[in-house]
Amino acid sequence: MASLQSWDFYEFHFGAARLKHYLIECHDVQSQAMLLYRWNSDISAAFWESLGHLEVGLRNAIDRQMNLRHEAKGRPGNWIFDESRELGRDSDKGHRAHAYPYADIELAISRVRRNRMPLAPGQIISEISFGFWHQMVSKGQMFLWPDLAGAFPYMKGRNQLLVSSKVGALRDLRNRIGHHHRIWTSDLEQRFEDLVALAGYIHPDFRHWINVESDVPLILSKRPK
Repeated sequence: MASLQSWDFYEFHFGAARLKHYLIECHDVQSQAMLLYRWNSDISAAFWESLGHLEVGLRNAIDRQMNLRHEAKGRPGNWIFDESRELGRDSDKGHRAHAYPYADIELAISRVRRNRMPLAPGQIISEISFGFWHQMVSKGQMFLWPDLAGAFPYMKGRNQLLVSSKVGALRDLRNRIGHHHRIWTSDLEQRFEDLVALAGYIHPDFRHWINVESDVPLILSKRPK
């Protein structure tokens, strides 16, 4: 039986093809590659926690603004059901550009039904992917920005591109972590800055709370040399 800290153990369970990137980074020093592999798991877990906090705060901030918009337009029901069928439209041409927002909502509704939970807006929103919230602040939904800018009251100016680019970068990082990829090749210091900046746009207290609760800075400081 291979030692739990042996290279044979790592190769057998994690695969030579996966580990070769770690070996290259560590100049073929197996002990260092194993340290980097474990560190990648640690920093991924830390980011996953902080990203989860941000995602919940972000979707709640957008939900609040969309509810206000819905009420101001005198529409019945809840915005998440989008009776007006305006999500996904081309903001320049005024017609639907794609069905992705609807597909995300419909998938969330199917999950709620499968779990036999109440088909309530809050329950549906909790099942919607991070990608949906990125779409909501993207250029494709620019017609919503005058209302959604209010979700980020502590951001200087009303820079939709700044919000969208940060959410997009964090979405990519989240996807890499979700698929158990290496993330040490990313600019992790910048990604954490993006994360806390977005939290700060929503509220300074939210930024402070994530900073205090997150293990990301500590683990970043312990990256194997």
